[in-house]
Formats: sequence, structure tokens, C-alpha cells
Amino acid sequence: MTRRRASDWIFCTLWLITALGVAGVYGLIGAQAALARDLAGRLDRGHAALAEGDWTAAQEAVAQVRDQWEQARRWLALHTEHDLLQQIAETLLEAETLVRARDPAALSPLLLARERILNLPERDRLLLRNLF
Repeated sequence: MTRRRASDWIFCTLWLITALGVAGVYGLIGAQAALARDLAGRLDRGHAALAEGDWTAAQEAVAQVRDQWEQARRWLALHTEHDLLQQIAETLLEAETLVRARDPAALSPLLLARERILNLPERDRLLLRNLF
């Protein structure tokens, strides 16, 4: 094998690895976005339950979100900043605690958790605003 041929193989292999890496990252971002939409929908149901005064339904919705978040947090921790994940977990815990206490102030951490969850996949996207 000539030196030129070996260089071509190395070049193609490196491009293949790069393409697989980019596809993997966008696959993870897609999974994050699907998770964020699902959790945001559940938090919206909790918000609607709070607006109607149905504390039991709100508590159930927030508990489901928190359980699902703790499960997803394990794989999110592999490629996401831990501080962001911790902030979301703390906000969900605060919302769940306030809902259990039937405190109307539960609405604020509920909405904050929703926004943080929805913004999580956007932080990893390759966008100009994320680069600069």
C-alpha cells in the first residue's frame, strides 16, 4: 500500500468518525427534546390542576415528572452540565414540596422547572447564539 493510499484511508476514517459523532450528538439532542416536551406537557397538566384547585392531581403530576426526571437524569449526566441538572432537580423538589403543602406559591417553581427543562436541549444545539 502506498503512502497516498494510506492517507486516503485515514482521511476517510476520520471523516466517518466525525459524521458518526455529529449524528450521535443530534440523536441525543432529539432524545432530550422529546423528554423535555413530555415533561413540559405533564407540568402543564400540573399547572392546570393548580389553577383549578385540584391539589391531588397537581401533586400526582409533579411527582410523575420528578420520578421521570430522576430516571432521565442518569443518562443526561453523561453529556450535560451537572449544575443545570441539579437546578432542575431542586426546582422540581421545591414544587413538589409546595404542592404537598398546598401552598399557592407552588406555581412559580413549577413554571421555572418547565422553562429550564425546555431550554436544556437548546443549550446543546449547534447554533450561533450558543457559540458566541
